[in-house]
Amino acid sequence: MILSGIVPDPMISLLQKAADSIRKVDYVKIIAHYDGDGTSSAIILAKALLREGKKFHIGYIKELNPEALKARIDEDLDNQIIVVDAGSDQSSLISENEKIIILDHHFYTGGNIKGININARDHGIDGTKGACGATMAFVFALTLNEKNVDLMPFFISGAIADKQDIRGFVGLNKALVEKFEKTFKKIRTMNIAGEDLLEAISYSVDPFFGTLSGNREFTKSFLSSLNIDYGKKPRELTEDEKHKLEEKLVIELLKQKISSDALKYLETDMYVFDRLGLTSKEIAGIIDGNSKISQNGMVVQYFLGDESVKQICMDNWRKFKSKLIEFARQASKEMFALSNVQYFYAPDSEMAGSIAGLLMLYYSKQNIPIIGFNSGDSHITKVSARGTAKMVSSGLNLSTVMKVACDSVGGHGGGHDIAAGGSIPKGKEREFLTRVNTLIEEEIGNFGCQ
Repeated sequence: MILSGIVPDPMISLLQKAADSIRKVDYVKIIAHYDGDGTSSAIILAKALLREGKKFHIGYIKELNPEALKARIDEDLDNQIIVVDAGSDQSSLISENEKIIILDHHFYTGGNIKGININARDHGIDGTKGACGATMAFVFALTLNEKNVDLMPFFISGAIADKQDIRGFVGLNKALVEKFEKTFKKIRTMNIAGEDLLEAISYSVDPFFGTLSGNREFTKSFLSSLNIDYGKKPRELTEDEKHKLEEKLVIELLKQKISSDALKYLETDMYVFDRLGLTSKEIAGIIDGNSKISQNGMVVQYFLGDESVKQICMDNWRKFKSKLIEFARQASKEMFALSNVQYFYAPDSEMAGSIAGLLMLYYSKQNIPIIGFNSGDSHITKVSARGTAKMVSSGLNLSTVMKVACDSVGGHGGGHDIAAGGSIPKGKEREFLTRVNTLIEEEIGNFGCQ
């Protein structure tokens, strides 16, 4: 089998059982988390099902709580369902459904279901750094049909969207990349993407350049001062131009007093997928950007082969980045803090996590985690939390913090040690923050005073 020696045998057995279940049906309901990783996973599953001649429908969930997942599942109770990039920690209300396959990588508290729960963490795989939702979708697709190796671009895009490429791939991600990367061209280059340098830098959100991102005229002047044509594609730079540009961009980042993780993210291994005419960075950006402004269906349509919507997807990507830059600058001016956590109120619920991630890496205090709130017109406040690798190495686990703190005020939470989220009743924000502040101190001490 193509995954032998890469995936643990018990996990292969579960994947084969899940694949056999899919082969017996004509229709499959896919339920995915709405973000870049979840949508990349949905694209993988959709393409794999099309190859098998199966009909399917894709639905998305934005709130990772049992009720939200159950509502989606209840729409197709009699059909085979695949839940990807979610499901394990929400399985309590769906434990009796035998027609459910879960492909997940998040922390969860355990529990048995009659369906098939395939979570990377149950097999000794780090679901924060070594496997994402798209990783799990990819290994399932390979189990279903080995021809699905051509879906690797979307596995990589999901890993990038989940920041699992920072400092290079590890764990199952690394094993899969090393197994199949010879199929594609790999280059070591700056971690920017766009049709030309002007777009790549002035729209850059990851890395985020404080004085350049969102400022086209300043970026033009910046490139002109280096005698670099801003109309060049990033991949067309000469080695001398690349060296000059990287040196100046590092200086821009250092002005922001960024984390070491962010600085190392300026250069990365990037894959060029000639068949798609895009790099791995561009695919990840297009998928994540469209997903975060609720255009998941449009970007799936494009990557399933509908070229007529390409320009719409590209414009959506630019729209997302423009909004993120604007919102991040706004949030950075309206930050609040307790002793062990900093927080802000986001203007858009789908983007709270993206804003928190950008601020944590590039703009805010580096010694305490950050939380973004968004309540909108709902009776629920959505919560997104982000930390750094240094905090995690000191004992921080935001998945536990979010789960316990959200539960304590009547909400739901969970995720990863470095990035997590949840939802709480509106009006409970202060009580929630007090609990978070205490939990963080219990995990890593009074980190904010170090």
